[in-house]
Amino acid sequence: MLSQDDPVLAAAMDNADRVFADSAPVAWLQRRISGEKAKVIPGYKVVLAICDRAAKNGEKVGFLGSTPGVMSQLVNNLSARFEGLHVVYQSCPPFMQGELVSTRDELQAIKKSGIQWLFVGLGCPKQEKWIATYGSGLGCHTLAVGAAFDWLSGSVRKPPDWMERFGLAWVYRLLNNPRRMWSRYLIYNTKFVIKAGGFLIRGE
Repeated sequence: MLSQDDPVLAAAMDNADRVFADSAPVAWLQRRISGEKAKVIPGYKVVLAICDRAAKNGEKVGFLGSTPGVMSQLVNNLSARFEGLHVVYQSCPPFMQGELVSTRDELQAIKKSGIQWLFVGLGCPKQEKWIATYGSGLGCHTLAVGAAFDWLSGSVRKPPDWMERFGLAWVYRLLNNPRRMWSRYLIYNTKFVIKAGGFLIRGE
């Protein structure tokens, strides 16, 4: 829904190699539109699956985003969970309004690290725009993974599995962080319902 009013984000999403439904309503609409099977693929599960693969295959991973405290706990947790995981790049850029601008030295550090996988946890739409701007020149796979850093580090409690299954993860996040989430879920969820309804009824 953010992309409806942000052409830069819309272009970033349209030009991505893959875009996954990370919430039940999006997956439901995808099934209705396409007539094919579709399911939710949360960002944190993508991180776990790739870290498992990387540890087994000797591939290097890196992380961009969040704060030093969260990053440290994230790497500790994943390294303990996946024996042999090679985390060779970590960066927590200082907060800046609008899009994150990276220097040539910062980008060179990513390329020189030799990583195969870079997880970007800057939040939407900043992470999508950063990948669209810099991702193709890094020589690695770049993945925008949303709240995965917070959940996998343990700094923020993840919604219970049963709430995820029933598409209620947004309720949990709203109740636990109303100041940050109210506009995202109350305003943009409402816009999504209106837009999806119009699309299904009129094919718009």
